[in-house]
Amino acid sequence: MDAEYLHGFYLGDLHVEPLKGRVSDGEREEHLSPKAVEVLVCLARNSGDIVSYEELIDCAWGESAGTREALGQVITQIRHALDDHVDNPTYIQTLPRRGYRLVVDPVLDSDHAEPEESYPGASDPGIFENLKRRGVLETGAAYLVLGWLIIQVADVVFDRLNFPDWVATFVTVLVIAGFPIAIALSWFLEIRGGNAVLDDLSPRDSRRRRFSRTYVSVVASLAIAGMLVFAYDKFIGLPYSATATSTELPTPELPIAHNSIAVLPFLNNDGSDETRIFANGLVDDVITRLSRVPGLLVSSRGDSSTLDPNSPSDKVRDRLRVAMYLEGSVEMSGDRIRVITQLIDSATGFHKLSRTFDRPKKDFFDIRDEVTQLTVSSLRVSLPDTIQELTPPPDYEPELDTYVLYRHGIEELDKPRTVATTGKALEWFDKALDVDPEYAAAHAGRCGALVWQYSAALDSRYISEAESACAHALELNPNLDVVHAALGDLYRHTGRYADSASANEEALRINPNNVTALLGLSEAQRLLNQPEAAERTLRRAIGLQPGNWAAYNALGIFLFHQGRYAEATEQFLTVVTLDDTNVRGYSNLATAYMLAGDFDTALPAYSRAVELRPERETYISLGLLHYYLGNFEAAAAALQTAIDMQPNDHIAWMNYGDILFVSGSGGEARDAFARAQQLLRASLDVDPNKPTSLMDLAWIQAMLGDHENALRTIERAQKSAPDDPYAWYVAALIHNDFGDTDAALVNLRTAADKGFSRTMISAEPHFDNLARDARFQEILTGT
Repeated sequence: MDAEYLHGFYLGDLHVEPLKGRVSDGEREEHLSPKAVEVLVCLARNSGDIVSYEELIDCAWGESAGTREALGQVITQIRHALDDHVDNPTYIQTLPRRGYRLVVDPVLDSDHAEPEESYPGASDPGIFENLKRRGVLETGAAYLVLGWLIIQVADVVFDRLNFPDWVATFVTVLVIAGFPIAIALSWFLEIRGGNAVLDDLSPRDSRRRRFSRTYVSVVASLAIAGMLVFAYDKFIGLPYSATATSTELPTPELPIAHNSIAVLPFLNNDGSDETRIFANGLVDDVITRLSRVPGLLVSSRGDSSTLDPNSPSDKVRDRLRVAMYLEGSVEMSGDRIRVITQLIDSATGFHKLSRTFDRPKKDFFDIRDEVTQLTVSSLRVSLPDTIQELTPPPDYEPELDTYVLYRHGIEELDKPRTVATTGKALEWFDKALDVDPEYAAAHAGRCGALVWQYSAALDSRYISEAESACAHALELNPNLDVVHAALGDLYRHTGRYADSASANEEALRINPNNVTALLGLSEAQRLLNQPEAAERTLRRAIGLQPGNWAAYNALGIFLFHQGRYAEATEQFLTVVTLDDTNVRGYSNLATAYMLAGDFDTALPAYSRAVELRPERETYISLGLLHYYLGNFEAAAAALQTAIDMQPNDHIAWMNYGDILFVSGSGGEARDAFARAQQLLRASLDVDPNKPTSLMDLAWIQAMLGDHENALRTIERAQKSAPDDPYAWYVAALIHNDFGDTDAALVNLRTAADKGFSRTMISAEPHFDNLARDARFQEILTGT
């Protein structure tokens, strides 16, 4: 290492002392290992130039002694010491597949230091040098950034909280007034030992104290400006606008049908677990029975449960988009149950019906049926004239103890789906069936929970158990729509798409208003290459429950697979409008933005999803976004988080392999792709025809060098999903990887014509070799 750098140098405000292995700024101090010191000095000696991986390894370890992995760890240590960030580097920039570059010119101690005895008053530096030494430029820049951020936050948050207009005006004037105060404080003051004193312009001391001066100047200026603006407003008055200006984006207008109703969660008056079970069961059963009434639109259980009991009528109307709603309370005392119900007009808040039931607990099912009958009678003016009496559903009523156990299982399924919650649900269903083995609804519940367990664990044993559970349910009660809907879900997960469609159609024959069956039918139709029928089915589901976010989410996913990303975005916007805490909605919205090429809007949507509840799928998509943005380290970190959350997800391993490959870690990439293939094979053993799985397998085979199988697999995927632009995009990747440029460009043009984002095509590192091909440029420009 050069002796002049060994004696120390500055990187901006940071002082690097190689002989001591230390980095400091006057406020904090970090230590570096000997290897980290050697790498940093090597970068400093070549500041502004790209230093290859090999050069840095030679500098620190000697020729052929180090590895890229060790170098990566050292770079991470240096970044930590410098408080640098890979996504927005201040000091060290990563050049993928090339090396690293120091972007700050180092200043040697010998060039920087000045004799102590020359201060104060030895010389009079110029105005620009004064501004630098006193940190005025740094304070000004920091204040402008913070001030802009404060105004932006106030613009968004204050409007959401319905603050009056004068609050935003006050904040804006405060930020403007504080700027000259911050500049003045930074010019005259420095911080020593916690005290503010006049600056003596010693560059050695001022450099080390600049951060504290900047911090105090900015904070103090805002406090002083706040007092001054408050006094000005009190005695003179600020100029407030007479009209309000809305900063919210327009929200979708959703219809409210006159024959629509919701059943809100019933209030648990005594707070006991037993009462909660009965209250939730009553709500679910009433919703199920009302949904079978022809001409009556009933809000889903999942949507109505997002509101609290006794919610205000305007909130119910805005959230669920219904004309009427039923609310009530349940109280248990010994062997008696007391239920109060009210039917309310959402537009006026007036009661249309109020009824109290005080009976033995064993009469629970009679109370449920009477509540349903009274509700339908009160709504008869909104229903077709052909409706006479509500026909009870063809169902088997269990003993009350069995019903309570079954309800415990349903409550677990209503929670966010995890292996743990579905496992608990299965335990409750098993307990119910131990008491009454002929309870078809419990068998159907087991079937649905087992299918979800399979999708999470990819263990085919769950499918065998699910098939047995659905068969028992069907044998016991073939007239129960939830049984056929569960069977349809099972068939879809095992690749029997025609059988899935038939099962859901049978569920709809029994109950034409079963939205779950409609969503299952539409997915089967999509997989059977019947896109027009699938879209009609989805829009029918939305018409039945205009406040059900799940129906809009399903339509968005359908449009997503059709390459209609802008339309998909509209559906996902509706999802988060209906439920602004919906993690899946924000994650899907972000993915739609990303595939539409709007990366800037996608990133905050992903951040919102992670903020609400970190989920594996969100981290996988976030990693893909960073991949297309070229932030490979951030992409790898996101995908590693997804793998830690669920190690058996083939998509996370496949995308992780891509990151490793483009970062130059070929061996590790191959291991990741091999792991992805192993996991995906387990899924394909159960559903060998799933198009998205075939697309993933084809790319994995290509990256593992299996040329012939990769081409055969992607051809199968294209035949299975000819309208999905992603199938053609993957085909282009595969052909390009194998050197068939002509075939790659043909498939790539088809993908773009079918709606695949040209922005994403341009950002794909695997297409770097096509950048100078005129045909590739024509695809990007759409000519």
